[in-house]
Amino acid sequence: MARAAIGFRDHSGWAVLVAVGGEAGSPQVLLRERVELLDDPELPAQVYHAAASRDLDEAAGLIATVERSARAAARTVVAAAVAQLKEYDVAAVALGLDRAELPEDLAKVLRNHTSLHVGEGELYREALADAAEACGLRAVRYDFRSLAETATPVLGADVRDRIAAWRREIGPPWARDHKDAALAAWLALATL
Repeated sequence: MARAAIGFRDHSGWAVLVAVGGEAGSPQVLLRERVELLDDPELPAQVYHAAASRDLDEAAGLIATVERSARAAARTVVAAAVAQLKEYDVAAVALGLDRAELPEDLAKVLRNHTSLHVGEGELYREALADAAEACGLRAVRYDFRSLAETATPVLGADVRDRIAAWRREIGPPWARDHKDAALAAWLALATL
């Protein structure tokens, strides 16, 4: 059975998913879609921003509610992708990572605008990592800002051209998010 990997380029409340599979030297795009990462559309996708104006206990409760919703939605998304890829041995889920560290003190997070963004990013990436684990998949993380440089020694100097060529094969949309998710999935496929 051919192997596959799923890449995600996450945002607050949603992500672009691209799955690639087949031979690691020349994989194909198997799946491409925009997915929702909250199972309740009434909840604030940018929960740390929404929580910043609340008292600490209320903020913590809201963040916990959104975390539960994101984990449930992510599990549904990953399980559905694996089911769609039933002809493949799905090996991994590839995710981004943030260079900034999130303070452990919620009060400090809520007072710092950069930390609000870091917290939201980590919330959705952790939900996806949890979903990968729940499906028996390995979660690997890459810094998307240096992903092409990380991938080049493994996938070849023409990796960017090969990623761009997929647009001609599969058509639009093939924006930066799609390219990042595809490249992360391809790198995971090649290194596992």
